Amino acid sequence: MKRYLLVIFGSLLLFISCDNNNSVNHGNSELKEVENFIIEYYEVMSSRNWSTYQEFFSEKATLTTIWQDSTETGQRIFTNTISDFIAQTVNGPDSQPIFEEKPVKIDVEINNNLASVWVKYEAKFGSNNKLIEWTGDDLFSLLKFNDKWYIISITYLSDE
Repeated sequence: MKRYLLVIFGSLLLFISCDNNNSVNHGNSELKEVENFIIEYYEVMSSRNWSTYQEFFSEKATLTTIWQDSTETGQRIFTNTISDFIAQTVNGPDSQPIFEEKPVKIDVEINNNLASVWVKYEAKFGSNNKLIEWTGDDLFSLLKFNDKWYIISITYLSDE
């Protein structure tokens, strides 16, 4: 009887293991797809191709951070739409000859057609004479629609 139970238990473990391997393989390809999407996002942003950059986002996507303008007395939560962000690039990324962000660590979690992605990034901004470098974190909320991933929101903070 014990032997019979061990055979059944072993068979169940083997069946579950095989089934999980198929899920993991499917999941790994989807994880790689999202990771490649994020890598391409940073490459396009760093190239400052804003029309292509906007295609990564849903129409009313948001970008949120903690911000303090030079005219303000304290920090606040600041949210921009993607359209507003792109309209302001002339005063931000396009205002200096050097602008680059690149991911150094990407953590992806996918559930159905939703994904959250944590990215540790490195950034450079300025000129050869006055270059500012920093690191930070981006949290992406993605939605897959018609077989394409879209950024719904990005929340970001620098480490400084």
